[in-house]
Parts: sequence; C-alpha cells; structure tokens
Amino acid sequence: MGYPKIYIDAMLLNWGDRLFQEPFRHARAPRRSRAGLRSEAKRMREKLARTLRGTPEVMVKITNKASSAQGMGAVKRHLRYISRNGRVELEDQNGDKIAGAEAVRDLVRTWQLGGWGIPETSHRREVFNILLSMPPGTNRQAVRDAARDFAALEFGDGRAYVFAAHDDEPHPHVHLSVQVRGPDGRRLNPRKQDLRRWRERFAEQLREHGVDANATLRGTRGVTKRYPSQGVTHMLARGEVPIYWRAVATDEQREAGRKAHDGVFAAWREVARSMAASSVKTDRAMAASIVDFVRAMPVQQQAPTPEARPETAPTRGDRPVPERDNLRGGRDSDIER
Repeated sequence: MGYPKIYIDAMLLNWGDRLFQEPFRHARAPRRSRAGLRSEAKRMREKLARTLRGTPEVMVKITNKASSAQGMGAVKRHLRYISRNGRVELEDQNGDKIAGAEAVRDLVRTWQLGGWGIPETSHRREVFNILLSMPPGTNRQAVRDAARDFAALEFGDGRAYVFAAHDDEPHPHVHLSVQVRGPDGRRLNPRKQDLRRWRERFAEQLREHGVDANATLRGTRGVTKRYPSQGVTHMLARGEVPIYWRAVATDEQREAGRKAHDGVFAAWREVARSMAASSVKTDRAMAASIVDFVRAMPVQQQAPTPEARPETAPTRGDRPVPERDNLRGGRDSDIER
C-alpha cells in the first residue's frame, strides 16, 4: 500500500522545486494550503511529463552583449536588420504595424528623440535585443502570436518595443527589441532568474496557442552541449573553422560535466522514489519513466570510458582449491600446519 497522496505531493514539490530551479539547492518552500498543494503538485506532474516525453524546448536569448557597441547607432543597425530594411513588417507595443524603409526611419527618429531619448553613442545598452525561437516544424503563426503575448505580459508597462517574425530559416523565431528605460525612467536589468522566467512565460504562451513547449534548464535534462554563437555558426556554414573554438570536449571536461550533475541526479532519484511510493498507478509509471530518462541523458552517454586494467597474476584466493581426495593422506597440509 502506498503513502497518502498529500505526502507524495509534498515530497514531489520538495524535490521537484530543487530539480527545476537554478542553482540546484534547496530553498525554504512557502506554506501551502491543502488545495494549493494539490494545484502545485498537478502543475509539477505536468512539467515532469513534458520533460520526460522530450517536449520541444523554447529558446530565449539576449543577443546584444554589454561589451558590444551601444547607443542609437547600434539600435538603428539592428532595427534595419530585423526589418530587412523595411521588407519585413515590424509590430510595436500598441499593435501598430511598421512596414517600409521610410516607416523604419520614422521609428528610429521616434526612439532617438521621444521619451527619455537614446544618445547616439552610449557606454551601456539602451535597447535589449531578445531572440525568441522554437525548433523547425513549429507553427510559425503560433510563435508570432505567443511572442506578442509574451512581450505584452513582460514589458506592457508603457515601455517601447518592436518585434519582427522571420521566416527565412527552418526554425521559426522572433526578434524583439525593447527599450531599456521605461516610462518612469527605470532601466531594465535582467538577471538569470529573469531569463528563466522569460523562458517559462514564453513556453506558457506557446501552449496557450496550441504548441507543446517546455522551458527547463539544460542541466535538468543532462544536456552538456552548448550551441555555438551566431558568428561561429555563420563561419562553419562558410567552411571556416574559428581559431579558438573547440568542437569536441576532452575526457576531463566530460568527467567534470558529469560531476556537476550530481545534484541533478540526486533530485531525479528522490522524485522517482516519491512517485514509486504512490498508490496511484500513473505516478508509479512515471517513476519508471524517470529511471529510463536519467539513464539516457546525454551526460551519461558522454561519460569517459575507463581504461582497461592490465591482467595480474591470480592471488591465493583466486587459485582453484584442489579436491580433498587428491591430497596426500586425504588431508589439506595447510590445515595441518
């Protein structure tokens, strides 16, 4: 007989929160009512199910580095790029469409002179360029609609932004440019937890539009491979190899990556144990799926192969013991000594 469901739900949330948060360490969980516990546990089971069945992961990335050129000059170049010099339609925070080279130039002037304004040169970012992407085969209109809803939820406080959906590559993606200063003058300063929330919210909006999408950390899925930057991707497409780019990890790097996943393995193990102790059949089935999922993780497959040990002479304990009847006098001389 399994444990009570309320106990299983509490254990599931305890270890599930550790598994899906970064870093992988325990934080004091808020007190929940019985109804709240059931609701949160239901969401956790749904997230586990999405992860176990390999639901496509969203990508949300800030593409302009803090160390790169900033100011209106850089903003102007990026707006021209995402609009393909006016050939690709932009949409702003009010839902207004911006099409054509002249309309893009008007937008540039509005951003430069309106509101708090954007200086021609700056030592810090005045606009965040955000890339929202999904794997090839995803419905492009759904990605565009989800990006629109995501931007309204995250930046719909009067902050100026525009976005453009690109259809010239296999993976549907949207370029979103958001002014750093809001209407009250406060500047955006996204941290890791903000980027994680952006991914989760974008995935939620995709699901609202009928696209099965997930937002989990690479470590949670045992993924160690990082995708090359856009510059490296373009160089490889031209047949060029970057001087300081290494495509294959060494055994030491793979072993370090495996050790870095110790906390992940522990969390998955405890989630599986909790589900296996449930009286609900689907929970126990999920526990078995977790075992298979962890075994198939890329970090497990990339573990260094141990070197073969040289053969050694058998020890005394390894040597075959002679038959009692073959010994002289029918007794083992070692025993007599």
